[in-house]
Amino acid sequence: MATLIAAAPVTMDAFIEKQARMDAVVNIVLAGGINYWLTRDLPFVPATLPFGDSAPNLGGTLVGIAVLMSLLLTLIVYGITISQRKAGKIAPDLPAGTRVGFAPFLLALKHLAMTLIPAVLIGMALQGAMPDLRFSPPVFTVMVTIIAAVLAYYMSKSTTRATLRL
Repeated sequence: MATLIAAAPVTMDAFIEKQARMDAVVNIVLAGGINYWLTRDLPFVPATLPFGDSAPNLGGTLVGIAVLMSLLLTLIVYGITISQRKAGKIAPDLPAGTRVGFAPFLLALKHLAMTLIPAVLIGMALQGAMPDLRFSPPVFTVMVTIIAAVLAYYMSKSTTRATLRL
């Protein structure tokens, strides 16, 4: 006769680390792939361009990463973590009727401020100090990919930890 053993729920700390690593890997693939595709035929990628220019550049890419990752990653990770806790797959679990309200949106706005302000300041500093700075497309892609992975890792940890307060 076979005995069924139910899997014990994963601790929140283990889930936080696993989620953060997976989000970093996903962002490495996405940021690396997108930026390689956008810059593969360019002879160089400038550090900054005048406001409103849509060509690939480091300043504009940092702002884009800040906005997209702050909003999308925070809301997606928050939803995943809440659903996992409600399903009892992560300890401590949440009652099925738990409502999160505006908490994920407030966290997304906090992440937006924490990433957008430095991105804009870096872009302004590059424009003022080194307006002619250029990168080869592979160097640009590697830089943007590393930045996206680091941001994804820490934002994912912050978002997942925020679910502990529910």
